[in-house]
Amino acid sequence: MDALAFAQGPFIAIWEMTRACALACVHCRAAAIAHRDPEELTTEEGKALLDRIADFGDPPPLVVFTGGDPLRRPDVAELVAHGTRRGLMVSMTPSGTAALTEDKLRALKDAGLARLAVSLDGAGADAHDAFRRVRGSYRNTLRIIEHARALGLGLQINTTVCRQTVRELPALVSQVTDFGVLLWALFFLIPVGRAQADQGLSADEIEAVLQWAAELQPRVPFGIKTTEAPQYHRVVGGGQAARSRMRAGRAVTDGNGFVFVDHLGNICPSGFLPLPAGNVRRDDLVAVYREHPLFIALRDPARLGGRCGCCEWRGRCGGSRARAYALHGDPLAEDPGCAYQPATRESEP
Repeated sequence: MDALAFAQGPFIAIWEMTRACALACVHCRAAAIAHRDPEELTTEEGKALLDRIADFGDPPPLVVFTGGDPLRRPDVAELVAHGTRRGLMVSMTPSGTAALTEDKLRALKDAGLARLAVSLDGAGADAHDAFRRVRGSYRNTLRIIEHARALGLGLQINTTVCRQTVRELPALVSQVTDFGVLLWALFFLIPVGRAQADQGLSADEIEAVLQWAAELQPRVPFGIKTTEAPQYHRVVGGGQAARSRMRAGRAVTDGNGFVFVDHLGNICPSGFLPLPAGNVRRDDLVAVYREHPLFIALRDPARLGGRCGCCEWRGRCGGSRARAYALHGDPLAEDPGCAYQPATRESEP
């Protein structure tokens, strides 16, 4: 894949529909709150946002409704239906609460929901509930998974990888396998929102997890992807690089294949890199993604500093721009979560 493959449009567009959530997770990027913000995008503004996402081109970006908890919005099924009518593949990441009943999930599927991404951060109730800081979250999560499977809805498991959860990963493998999921997404913690830097893994520890995941991949019936650890593409050597509607052929990183719109309409490179480059209430989403200097810089591997700038994988990986910003204050600095020592610029794969 060309380093600028996502210059005209992102592979994935995330809409943070609300920051309201009943959980109080240790790592929450959004620092979620108990009640909805009255300044959230309205239903009609949400539909206009989906219309502009569809205008990026064919195929359009994948769309993910996230939060907070999207179920806190009573119009969520209406918005799924609108996106589906516009030809968008809409997924959702609900919170593990009692709010998502089987009837609500059926209504979402009938509206066109393509995939449900459920967070599971421990192989048992004690570990998961301690991370989510609400007793019963694990039980509710398993119930949601059961309902999704019964309805034949595509299922993805998201797991945050950090100091508190990393020992749970081997035990989670059998559970994720039994669930019949399409994808296991490993989210490597970025210190933003409620997450703290000391909760994150070191570069060597991240490398060890990525090597473990790469060795696991041929032995499991589901795909494995990473978020904020794009060096996984180096670890697997591009072997999973075949592009499909649901998978990209290179790392999808902050502002490079990825765009995020928060609950107030701010346009950011990602939720983990919350640097607003515009707002959908006054700016055109397509133009901001294609033309804003921040987004252009994030897609230009020649602008990267440190080891990332001279790495032979800079066009396929590019490093976590969110981690660089969180720990260095510069989104173009080298990724401090990568242990790799690059060879020469000329040997890029």
